[in-house]
Amino acid sequence: MGNVVTSRLEPGAPDLRMSNGLTAVFFDVLSLAASRHARTPWELRLAQWLVEHDAERSGLGVVGFDVSELGWTLESFEAQRNFLLQLIDAALAREGWERLPFQPLESSLFPVLTQFRERVASLPRQDICVEESAWIPEDPPACGRCEVHQVYLHALGCILCNDAPLDAPPAEVPHRSSSR
Repeated sequence: MGNVVTSRLEPGAPDLRMSNGLTAVFFDVLSLAASRHARTPWELRLAQWLVEHDAERSGLGVVGFDVSELGWTLESFEAQRNFLLQLIDAALAREGWERLPFQPLESSLFPVLTQFRERVASLPRQDICVEESAWIPEDPPACGRCEVHQVYLHALGCILCNDAPLDAPPAEVPHRSSSR
């Protein structure tokens, strides 16, 4: 089992397939970047959407998505796409990785981030379909930030605390969900 990132707006584009573990790291590094750079309401909602894709809490194999489902708006599409590309570039530059509770396997992660970047960069504005169901969080982050990892919290804790090794000291994972 694993997760798939698709792009129904680009017929023939290959699906981006990731194992559950790689998907978790994908969302971890993008959450780090989004939590640092988000400023506008749309950017903050994207940051919330990213942290809510905590596979440790939502379930394995259920956090795949289609690139068209990211809540794009026609009037701000270029700025929104540029922000997401900025996040991917920050992840590729290892921005904030010193706060990760593990060392990502770059040989697996970087090709996925690069392919995702290409997918986002080629997303055609004229084909964007604004859908009511596209956006999960209606509000910007409201649960605060993890004081250790500096990412936005979601209803079930911190995406990075939840991904930390089981033997991590409690002080290093203050927002780990107790259901693990």
